[in-house]
Amino acid sequence: MAMEKKLLAINIGSASKKYALYYNGAEILGLHLEKESDKIAATAKSKGKTSGEMGVSQADYDNAAGFFIELAKKQNLISDKSEIEKIGIRVVAPGKYFTENKIISGEYLAKLESAKEQAPLHINPTLEEIRKILKVIPEAKLYGVSDSVFYKDMPFQAKLYGLSSDIAEKLEIYRYGYHGISMQSVISKTEKILGNIPSRTIICHLGSGSSITAVKDGKAVDTSMGFTPLEGLPMGTRVGNIDAGAVLYLAKKSGMNLEELESYFNNECGLLGLSGKSQFVKELIDLDKAGDEKSKMALDLFVYGVKKLIGAYAAILNGLDLIIFTATVGQRSSFMRDKICSGLETLGITLDNDKNRGIENEGEIGSGQVKIMVITTDEMNEIAQEVAGL
Repeated sequence: MAMEKKLLAINIGSASKKYALYYNGAEILGLHLEKESDKIAATAKSKGKTSGEMGVSQADYDNAAGFFIELAKKQNLISDKSEIEKIGIRVVAPGKYFTENKIISGEYLAKLESAKEQAPLHINPTLEEIRKILKVIPEAKLYGVSDSVFYKDMPFQAKLYGLSSDIAEKLEIYRYGYHGISMQSVISKTEKILGNIPSRTIICHLGSGSSITAVKDGKAVDTSMGFTPLEGLPMGTRVGNIDAGAVLYLAKKSGMNLEELESYFNNECGLLGLSGKSQFVKELIDLDKAGDEKSKMALDLFVYGVKKLIGAYAAILNGLDLIIFTATVGQRSSFMRDKICSGLETLGITLDNDKNRGIENEGEIGSGQVKIMVITTDEMNEIAQEVAGL
């Protein structure tokens, strides 16, 4: 396949980096790098076969695009980086400009730069990645794939805040929603498994960043993230929902300026701030089992938030046919799925405990009126499909 044009998909998260190389619509190489408490975990997948965990340094992580290109060369999947014709990168940014997929131009970079104060956990590393990609593979066409397109047509009552219309319109302060690429991937995979997407569906994307989305007949009608990915559930380090009055009070009393408050809400709150120990759910579960009260409190607050959203969205959907768990925590933690579903029997939600604990990848885990499924999100394939059509 030497000299045939290929496509590269990139997904830069708040605590992870993912790369995937595609040829004729099929993934031929994937790399997943994820920050853990004491190391960087890395796994590669080549032509469908997953390697064991790789040793990756901080320098490799910082220059992951170059690391990935060298890995592709070593495996004889490319002979030269010029074989990569198109690149798609996930972009998490507020504003109407970013509710469409676009080629990354000077204008795009300037708008992304001006938006970074709204979503620094995502935009700063994405900007850094884009600049590195432009140096590493300058020949390729580079596209920004919006994480908000899926929510573009949500009803107005799910998009608006209680701000005056002129201010909201002037500053474009609306609820944009995020994790849309993941939602679209999960819906597509569910349709293939079940033959259709049930009319009333709730998708729980639970990871370092977490959001819940209500889906009616395959379309988003509400979601927990808003103007930025700070809104909604308390996340790994993000604050989640907080009274605007509390923000004003904190600003007055803490002595923090706006930049310090922004950093605080993004980096020092959520599960990390509540527990005082860790932002990682797996570690918090171990601490909880060992009797750490603050870790238990952090997990309980997170679970409570998910339950509230499931109940609210079931009301909006006028019932419920399917709940989907996805992303790192949603897919891998039977413990968290059990805690979330427990007590929701009145909504027709009942876990099959054996299926829940025994599931390895994806499938059904419910035994009640409402289907419960674990689906592995494939954001990389979704990015690749979007870019291939541009």
